[in-house]
Amino acid sequence: MDSLLSPWCSAGTLGSLRWPEICLSFLTFFFLHHLITQRKQPIRSWPFLGMLPSALLNIHRLYDWAVDLFTSHGSTIAFRGPILSNMNIVATCDPRNIEHMLKSSFDNFPKGGEFRDVFSDLMGDGIFNSDSESWKRQRKMANALVHSKSFRGFAATTTQHLVRRHLLPVLGSFARSGSAFDLQDVLLRFTFDSTCTAVFGESMKSLSEELPSVPFAKAMDDVMEAIMYRYVLPKSWWQLLRRLNVGKERQLADGLIVINDFVSLQLETRKKTKACSPESMDLLSAYASVSNDEVFLRDTAVNFLVAGRDTSGTALSWFFWLLSRNPSVEKKIMEEQRMVLAETSDHRDWFEIEDLNKMVYLHASLCETLRLYPSVPIGQKGVVKEDVLPCGTVVKPGTVILYAIFAVGKMEWVWGKDCLEFKPERWLDDQGRLRHETNGFRFLAFNGGPRTCVGKDMAFVQMKYAAAEILLNFEIHVVECHRVSAKPSVIMTMKNGLMVKAKVKPKDSRLEN
Repeated sequence: MDSLLSPWCSAGTLGSLRWPEICLSFLTFFFLHHLITQRKQPIRSWPFLGMLPSALLNIHRLYDWAVDLFTSHGSTIAFRGPILSNMNIVATCDPRNIEHMLKSSFDNFPKGGEFRDVFSDLMGDGIFNSDSESWKRQRKMANALVHSKSFRGFAATTTQHLVRRHLLPVLGSFARSGSAFDLQDVLLRFTFDSTCTAVFGESMKSLSEELPSVPFAKAMDDVMEAIMYRYVLPKSWWQLLRRLNVGKERQLADGLIVINDFVSLQLETRKKTKACSPESMDLLSAYASVSNDEVFLRDTAVNFLVAGRDTSGTALSWFFWLLSRNPSVEKKIMEEQRMVLAETSDHRDWFEIEDLNKMVYLHASLCETLRLYPSVPIGQKGVVKEDVLPCGTVVKPGTVILYAIFAVGKMEWVWGKDCLEFKPERWLDDQGRLRHETNGFRFLAFNGGPRTCVGKDMAFVQMKYAAAEILLNFEIHVVECHRVSAKPSVIMTMKNGLMVKAKVKPKDSRLEN
């Protein structure tokens, strides 16, 4: 035994050690000890670094990790960052707290300076990144435009055209070839073209059988992923990385160049080819009639592009993945579709926009998708005056409050023991009609309170029409062994896409009971 220990415990060896080596050994041991225990406990505060290492170690599964935290530590958690970082965060998934911030005490909980700092490079002073009078002014205008009869008709016609003339042919091409393809990519192309038509008045034609390269789409994905790291890192840290132009901040900067060039080109093209007139249906024409300031128009365009392209396309991707795991739900949707078509006087085998109101179970299925996988998984608020949240947590000016929209849908105490199940029936009453959510702050896919998404109804039209036509015409099968997980990003896209194969349904089978 002594001989085995002698190489390590000899006087010569001990004498050769210096204090730095001894300290380093202790620090290494301490770090490894924490790393091991980290796997057993979902959260831990580290010396000097606070809870930051725990977040970084779990960033690859950020949403699942957060659900674990709320399940084991309660619905409201104080997050402490490294010393001297001034990183003071409260995270909550309690609907009572969220209602308090988004509705009851709305004025005391603005987006705040921290939120604007995180998103300003991308969003500028657009509607989603503004507060107070600037937000009220933009909100009033957006609300009037989006809810006007002319624009709603324009958007519905655009959706129907893109689905029938572009989306279905692309899927048909893949079905004929029998090859696997990324359905998420296809759906995001569809919502990108749709949003560009709404914003600029012209489709970018990204949804064609050739699936041309879309630099804007990749740039936006890169920027959204990089911004998520700003949520995790102390402000001074990511600002230093931005100055050095390294890491995720370089990824963000490169993406912004592509986004800004794209928007600038569209604005310039629009100036040359399109005069502002009452006949112009696109959003930018309406905004340009109020102000021709290029920065304002750029910020407005980017805000609407983010809202329209990413959210609906992402939601549809999760919808088809959930259907692949719940064939009984797809069967009920198909039964509903057959009933809708059977009631048409012209016996057609396609849908009109007006048919969507009859697709109650499809609507419920999309709501259930958004409950489990909300396109925008987190929201952020600042604090103007010291306040006490309904849960009893005291919040002071300077505190950043994150409300975890994705976690609310996975809390048993909020949705019941079956909260993790994909169950559209929870959205229907005993007569099979849509149940209006009495507690609107446990379902936040479209936010809540005064900042509820102005495009909510249009988003449902877009999602329902695309989903209905795809299910009517194709069988969608997820490729075996394809791993699906959420990307750590501001938008809950799928990390590896959604690889599927499509098969054309025979026309006769569409009307069979």
